[in-house]
Amino acid sequence: MGPVTRRVEEVLTYSRPYGAIEAMGRVIGQARRVAEKSEREAVAAEIGALVHESGLSRAECASGIGTSTSRLSTYVTGKVTPSAALLVRMRRRTAA
Repeated sequence: MGPVTRRVEEVLTYSRPYGAIEAMGRVIGQARRVAEKSEREAVAAEIGALVHESGLSRAECASGIGTSTSRLSTYVTGKVTPSAALLVRMRRRTAA
């Protein structure tokens, strides 16, 4: 979330504007969930594209980056987000 959101959260922790804190907290929470979902979907799409671009089977691709086929599938579907290091490894493997 951006700096404005963080500042609003900070102000709401020491200000009690008659119910606004709960409403703003819900709005911020929902916005955060939407942003996180969008980010997970973007990572999953990139991983799917990297696997496709590699020209390898999922099993070969998974082996090449040091993970299992089932774990790679969870990355492609967005159920699990890989570490930054693993994503870099995937990018390098595709570029090679």
